[in-house]
Formats: sequence, structure tokens, C-alpha cells
Amino acid sequence: MRVRLASLGLCVLTSILTMAGAAQADNEFDVSVSSGKVVVTAKGQWHINKDYPWKLVSGDTKIDKSKFAMTDTQATLNGAPKGAAHLKGAVCSGDQCKPFDKEIAVP
Repeated sequence: MRVRLASLGLCVLTSILTMAGAAQADNEFDVSVSSGKVVVTAKGQWHINKDYPWKLVSGDTKIDKSKFAMTDTQATLNGAPKGAAHLKGAVCSGDQCKPFDKEIAVP
């Protein structure tokens, strides 16, 4: 029974990690990080999804989309806390949107 549960857990974890990897939209955007500033730049025909609930989480600090400056091609956050952070956002092209979750390090 324990072996089955462990196998099932491993399968679920593998599926989640595979789906998370597929959600990375690196071909559609670039992320640059420097001294408390995070910039997401859409590539080619892709644009920033301003309606998506953008978020940066670093430790206990959560920064919502109201703190991001957004244009059609860039989402910029100034004042990001130093250290490891989790960035969540989305880019779109036509009727196709690609949300992403990305681990970043803010110097």
C-alpha cells in the first residue's frame, strides 16, 4: 500500500513539474533583474497581459500587480526586495495567452 501511494505521489509530482515547465514562456518574453528592478519584455508579436494578476513573492513580501508599471511590451517592478523571488505574469499574442511562474534572484 505504501509503495502504491509513493508511486502515485511521484507520478503526480512529475506531472506537476512537467506542466510547470511547459508554462515557462521564455521564447515569448525576456526577464531582466538588476538592483531591485524586474523587467519583463515581450518578444515579437507577444504583448504584456495587463489583466493578469501579476505578482512577485519574496519571503513574506508579496507585491501585487498595482506596483507594476505596464506598457504593451514591458512590465516593470521597481523596489523588488533582494533575494530569491517568485514572479508570476502572462504574455499574449492574438487569442493565445501564456501565463508563467518564474524563480528569479534579485541582487
